[in-house]
Amino acid sequence: MGMEYRCEDLSRYGVVLFPPSSPEYAGLFADIQKRLTNPIAGSPPQLPGREDPDAPTMILCNRSPTAIAAPSWIWRLEPEAGRPTGSRVSTASVPSVLAPFGLEERQFKLYGYWHVILPGSKRGIRGNSMFGDNTDVRPPQPDEVWKGGVVGGAGSLRSPGPLKSVTLTLDGIFFLDGGFAGPDTLHSFDRLTADVDAHLQVARLARDGHYRGLSAQDILQQIAEITGPDPGPAPPPPPLPHRVGHFREDSLRNLAWRIGMMRQHNGDDRTIYSLMLWTETPLPKFRRLS
Repeated sequence: MGMEYRCEDLSRYGVVLFPPSSPEYAGLFADIQKRLTNPIAGSPPQLPGREDPDAPTMILCNRSPTAIAAPSWIWRLEPEAGRPTGSRVSTASVPSVLAPFGLEERQFKLYGYWHVILPGSKRGIRGNSMFGDNTDVRPPQPDEVWKGGVVGGAGSLRSPGPLKSVTLTLDGIFFLDGGFAGPDTLHSFDRLTADVDAHLQVARLARDGHYRGLSAQDILQQIAEITGPDPGPAPPPPPLPHRVGHFREDSLRNLAWRIGMMRQHNGDDRTIYSLMLWTETPLPKFRRLS
């Protein structure tokens, strides 16, 4: 008896998973691989693969009318012998077009093509990584062509040996318009909206203090009263999974470090102006879809 594949997708919202046992899988996977092997001009460079080639892989297809901005998923591996193992992944908290505070217009354009899943596009999910791009739907436009910069990467879930079953659950999907679907056991919605609220709180303090005629140092002191002190050159540790209900606190702590880096590179006055601009950041209307 072969390994059993199980999918818990969000087909109700147009987000569908295809396991290797599906008739459509081979063609979908081959098309992704072909495009990765022969990238079109203007594609970002491919980082050396860190995935375990033997790790389970499934295909996500976006059949909704809206681009996907940030998916999160959970693997559950049941070995033939031993206890089931799990791997939880949440990408909703990474910088994205959902919360583009401090992104330049060109970066926003790039992220809006290379960091989302357009309607009709597909991705492979292997462990903690997602691969594929939107060239299966359309090529990049001139202002979406990659011209250098950092490309993100991720690790991978390694197989614990021969498997009895593999389950991939889509825990949450953020669409580009701010809609969110999924059971959300990873609290992706609350994490992201708390992060957005923290950014806006800091931005309003900077703006209001500036228009009241306060000095940059006084404004930064007011901000530090809610974010906590700058932790120094090392970024704060990642939030712990059990810190449910403390997402805003975690975001403010991260902002203390980010503001410290901004002050170091740009000085206090320019930092205040940069924070003020965050109040003008275009944001979607975040909401849970029923």
